[in-house]
Amino acid sequence: MILPRLIDKVRLHARGKLPPEYLPQLLAPEPALDGRFLAFSGLEREALRAAILSLPDAAVLTWVERHAQPHTESEKRAWGEGINAYRPDAERAARRARDYPAVTARFDVGVMSVFDVIDLDEGRIDRPMR
Repeated sequence: MILPRLIDKVRLHARGKLPPEYLPQLLAPEPALDGRFLAFSGLEREALRAAILSLPDAAVLTWVERHAQPHTESEKRAWGEGINAYRPDAERAARRARDYPAVTARFDVGVMSVFDVIDLDEGRIDRPMR
């Protein structure tokens, strides 16, 4: 669920169309979501960027599957559930509030999953799902 969004962000950035507020998180190390994906997959950020910019979507997935550290389906599921279950400490919650002011005006971003915060910010949902 993270890879399609990451592909979109890298390609938007290459075209100069990524919103400026997304730049600090783009392929950034942990605790950023991109960094958590890179750490779990074992992929190197610039190699992934190059693959994203040179391959179509389906081929990016094939490249990731070929180059990423292997994990079982249960490990992948547990990792995704861990990301979804994560809630920020007070400092990260304050940062979320600064980074997502429109969402913060409607909801307590400190108790929401990162996926809900992103989906709300990007208009895919109108209220937290999780």
